[in-house]
Amino acid sequence: MSSSVDIAHSLATHAVGQDFTNLAPETVQAAIEVLYDTLAVALGGVQSPGVPEARQALAGWGEGKATVWGVGSTAPGPFAALLNAGALHALDYDDTDDKVPLHAASVVLPALLADLEEHRADCAGREFLTALTVGLDGAMRVGRAGGPKGSRGWNYSVVSGGIGAALAVARLRGWDTDQAVSLLGHQLAQTSGSLQSIIDGTLAKRFQPAMVAKDVLFGAALAGAGIDGPRNVFEGRAGFINLYQDGDFDAKVLLDGAETAAYLSDLSLKPYPACRFTHAPIDLALSMRAAGVKPDDVEELTFVTSGQAVNMVGRPYDPATANLVDAQFCIAYTTSVALHRGAVLIGDFSDEARRDPDVGGFAAERINVVATDDVDFLSMAPVTAQVRFKDGGERSFVTDTVSGSPERRLTVEELKAKAGDCLRSGRSEVTADQLWEAVNELATDAPVSRLVEVLSRPNQGVIA
Repeated sequence: MSSSVDIAHSLATHAVGQDFTNLAPETVQAAIEVLYDTLAVALGGVQSPGVPEARQALAGWGEGKATVWGVGSTAPGPFAALLNAGALHALDYDDTDDKVPLHAASVVLPALLADLEEHRADCAGREFLTALTVGLDGAMRVGRAGGPKGSRGWNYSVVSGGIGAALAVARLRGWDTDQAVSLLGHQLAQTSGSLQSIIDGTLAKRFQPAMVAKDVLFGAALAGAGIDGPRNVFEGRAGFINLYQDGDFDAKVLLDGAETAAYLSDLSLKPYPACRFTHAPIDLALSMRAAGVKPDDVEELTFVTSGQAVNMVGRPYDPATANLVDAQFCIAYTTSVALHRGAVLIGDFSDEARRDPDVGGFAAERINVVATDDVDFLSMAPVTAQVRFKDGGERSFVTDTVSGSPERRLTVEELKAKAGDCLRSGRSEVTADQLWEAVNELATDAPVSRLVEVLSRPNQGVIA
C-alpha cells in the first residue's frame, strides 16, 4: 500500500479535531463506564504481586507532578503512568475489545491522566473525556483494521494501545496534525510487544502496557520539543502495516466513522478477573452449576473452543506449581472455581485459593480444553462444554455470547458490584459510589482535579 500522504495524517486529523459535541450520548456513557471500571480495577491492583516492588524500584527517580493512584505519592509523568498501568493490568480485570482482542484503557488512560497533571492540570471534564474517547477509539480502530497477528506473537494491547494513547495525548495538548503524526512516529519507533510473558506465566505481563504508556510520554516530550518522528507511520516500507500486519490492513476500518469515535460503545468490560478467553467457559460453568451440576458427579468436563483460546488459556493446571498468571490464563482453573464456588472473584487467585486441592485437583484431573475448526481461530465464542457424568450420562452446554460484551453488557449495578470487589481487595479508602460520582460529574464539565483528588487517597496499608 502506498500514497503520497500517509494515512496517519487522516487519523491524526480526526483525533486532534475531535470535539465533545460530536460524541453520541451512548459514546459518552461508554467512556464514563470504562473510566469507572478501569480506575476501580487499578485501585484494586495497587498491592497485587509485582506492583509494590515496581514502586520501590522506581522510587529513586524522584517525585513529580503526576499522581500514583491509591498510594498518596507522586512521580514524574512517565513513571506514574507506568506504575498506574501496572496496577490496573495486574488483576487482568480491565476492558477488552473482543474482536481483536486488546486492552485499550491499560495504555491510554494512565498515559493520558499523567500527561494531564503535568501539562493541563486545570483541564475540564468534557475535554478529558473527549481525549480519552479519541484514544480508546483509535486503539480499537488500529486493532480492527489490521486484525491481530497473535500467531506471530504480537501483544495487541501493546501494539495498538500505544497508538491510541499517542492520539489521546495529542488531542489533550491541543496539537495540530503534524505534531500528532510526529508523536505517532515516535511511538512506531519504539513499539514492541511479545506474548512470551503470557506463555511463560511471568509478572512481566502486567507491565507490558505500562511500559508503552511510559514510552508514549517520552515520545510526547520529544515531539513537543520539535524532534520529528517518522512520517510514514502506517504505509512506510518499515511502517506499521508492513511491520506488524504483513501488508494486510483495511484503511476503511481505520478511518470510516472516526469523526464520531463511535467504536467505544463496542468495548467489553470484564465480569471476571482473568483472561478474556476464559469468560465464555466461565459463563458455561456457572450455567452448569445453576442447572444442578455438582463437581462430585462429574467424571470429565471438556471445553471445545477456538484455536487461539487453546493457545492463550488452554494450559494444564497443576495446583502445586501454578503461579498467579498461570491461574489467570487457565480455563481449567477458572471454570473449576466457578463450578465449585459459584463465582470468580479476585480472592480466588490468592496463593491459598490457588492451592485448594478440591478446586485445583478437579482442574488438573477432570477438565480438558480442545480446539475445533468449526469456530473461527480468533473467536471467544461459541464455546461448548461437554459433561460426562460418573453415572454414564452426558450433557452439553453452549454459549454464543460472552458476558460483558455489547450483547451482554454489564449493568450499572453489576459494574458497581465489580468495583466493590476491586476496592475491597485493594483496601481502598474510596467507595464504589464515591468513585461513580467522581467519574460521572466529568460529563457535566467538572474539573478533572476532583477525580485526581479521589485517586490520590492512599489505600489502607499501602506500600508507597
